[in-house]
Parts: sequence; C-alpha cells; structure tokens
Amino acid sequence: MTGGNPDGRSPEARGSRAVRVFDLIVDGGAILAAVLMVAVMLTTTIKVVFRYGLREGLIGIDQISGTMLLYITFLGAAWVLRREEHVTLDLLVGRIGPEVRRQLLIWGSVAGALVCLAVSGFGTFETVTSWQRGIRIPAELEFPRAINLVAIPVGCLFLGLQFVRRAWRHWRRMAPAPSAGIG
Repeated sequence: MTGGNPDGRSPEARGSRAVRVFDLIVDGGAILAAVLMVAVMLTTTIKVVFRYGLREGLIGIDQISGTMLLYITFLGAAWVLRREEHVTLDLLVGRIGPEVRRQLLIWGSVAGALVCLAVSGFGTFETVTSWQRGIRIPAELEFPRAINLVAIPVGCLFLGLQFVRRAWRHWRRMAPAPSAGIG
C-alpha cells in the first residue's frame, strides 16, 4: 500500500469531482462484491443443508453462485488495484531500484489499461449481440447469457481506467512506488 492513505490516493487525486464519482462507483462495486460473497456463502450453506439435512436438492444454486463469483471478480478488481493490494512479484520487485520499479509500474499499468479497455470494448459488443439475439445459457436455469457477460466489460472498463490513473500517478510521481514485501 502507499504512504499514509489506506486507499492509495493522494490528496490531489481525491480533489476533482470526476475522480470522486469514479471512486464512489469503484467503492460501490467493492461493496456489492462483498455482499455477493456473503450471498455465495449463504446459498452454498443452504444447498448443503437441503442436500444432507433434508435429502432434497436445490436446482440452480451452483449456476447462480458461479454467476455471483464472476461478478465478485470483476466488480472488485478496480478497488483492489486502487488500494495496491493485488498480487505482485515481490521477489523481483524487491531486487530492483526505485526508478526501475517506477518505470515497470508505469508500463505495466499502460499494458494493463490497454488489455482491459480492449476486453471492455469487445465484451460490450458481445454482450449487446448476445442480448439482441436472445442467447440463453442452456443449464438448469435458462437465463440470458448477457447477464453473465455484462460484468466483464463493465469491470474491465473500471479496471482499465484505474490502470490509467495508476500509470499517471507514477508518471507524475504523485505517490511513491509501493514498497516490496508485506506490511
């Protein structure tokens, strides 16, 4: 994590209205991801109780849980990146100098932004196409495939924009590079 701010944002970065709105959306996605995580745990517990306690199966719980896990991943990714709490290669990062680390963070963030924004664009096209064609998931519960797909372009859009912010922050040296190691 960076400096004394638990969210990794500098005072300058928190100032503009657009940034505050963006951060509010990212925080909302993280909160929704946390709620969905609790829902996955509860539905799984309910399924186990029904199966082994009441000898009855519940149809669709695994499918719904899988969809919720997809949403958890894509709704929480930008929040995790903003807080710099994602997985890093500490073994490598700890052995390089601060300037090289900063350059790697900049160019890695640019690459991450390009990939995420491309996935968001293609994912949006695929989601809209799937919705227009009425494609459904052939499973226990047949619901539109677009419901599963929409999390991908939305999540990748916010993750890509967060990568842009991260690259810009390190480019301008607004925040020190994250320290190697935990703590």
